[in-house]
Amino acid sequence: MAVDWREYAKGVEKQLDQLRRDLEPLESGRMRLGEREGSGAWRDVTQEAIDRNKQVIATYEAILKDVRENRIKD
Repeated sequence: MAVDWREYAKGVEKQLDQLRRDLEPLESGRMRLGEREGSGAWRDVTQEAIDRNKQVIATYEAILKDVRENRIKD
């Protein structure tokens, strides 16, 4: 089964768009994330979520770059 690299790239682009939209309210401070273990105190995990999201974005950008440079033939 052949892979349609253009369609694959479009899917990656859509994922990147969503990841960037998800990141914006965290970075702007409009949204915070937290966690609590059992009945313990709430712990802010916003920066961890930002860092993780940025790492995923960088990975997707590298995948997209590779697909565009090495897979899509004009």
